[in-house]
Amino acid sequence: MKEKKESSRIVKPTYNGKTHASNPGFIPLSVFDKVTEWAGRLDRDDIGNSIILLNDEGVKFVEASVDGTLDEAVSFKPSASLLALHPCLKGVVELVQVQLTRVSLAKLKQKASSENSGPYRKPYSTFESLVAHLWRAITKSRAVDNSETTYVRISVNGRTRLNPRVPKDYFGNLVLWAFPSAKVKELLREPLPYAAKLIHDAVAKVNNNYFKSFIDFANYKVEEEDLVPTADMNKNSLCPNLEVDSWLRFPFYDLDFGGGCLYVFMPSYFPTEGMMFLLPSFIGDGSIDAFVPVFQDNLATFKQVCYSLD
Repeated sequence: MKEKKESSRIVKPTYNGKTHASNPGFIPLSVFDKVTEWAGRLDRDDIGNSIILLNDEGVKFVEASVDGTLDEAVSFKPSASLLALHPCLKGVVELVQVQLTRVSLAKLKQKASSENSGPYRKPYSTFESLVAHLWRAITKSRAVDNSETTYVRISVNGRTRLNPRVPKDYFGNLVLWAFPSAKVKELLREPLPYAAKLIHDAVAKVNNNYFKSFIDFANYKVEEEDLVPTADMNKNSLCPNLEVDSWLRFPFYDLDFGGGCLYVFMPSYFPTEGMMFLLPSFIGDGSIDAFVPVFQDNLATFKQVCYSLD
């Protein structure tokens, strides 16, 4: 696949025909912005607090083309080949980059279906049963020692958990995490509902009181050495643990860029073993597509365990 950059330009907002607001200003970072390391043009105000600087410098918009059809250019599984469809990250000063890559149309439904379908689709009706099954399958394929403890880091949206509720379209960060854990021997020995209950109970505890206690805690001046990070984005393996990012409630298929709704939405290439993404299936039947990076040496065992009955 050969990709050609056609153009690159900075797109800026307009205010009544002007490219800059009369007073750009800034937005203070919330405690949730700070804990999730939210990206932005960051600065400090007069008293040293971190802020997002609203300087209207715009974002980079790149147009490109590929010498082939879409079914030739795009893998419907996360693949390093997808990185060719990303803007270059070297020497980037812009906050956001967007690349639009044009390709010829082709018959995609059959290709996408064949690449995404397994031997069969397991009929799990709840988030907890699905995650519990994948947790057990990955742990078994890793051949983790029975005496070890394994946990799943699950992001929890606070919009509907805080009282009063925060509007669903609130754009800022409002996420904390649940950490269901178990001894490996118990996770593999007990039936699936055991793991599902661990997940359900851990997520249920991240409630209104939990969010408000976090806000109270984060507003105190705590020495940096007293804090322990819960995620390291530089890792290429999370073993013996997992992380689940659920994108099930994002309305991807409601987006329309002028040519109708999206055909398929999926994660790009993110080679971190044990980092799972859950998305609404492009098939549109209400099912879930799970993207699960595992090491090649563990793949055969994972498939065998994942597609077996509990």
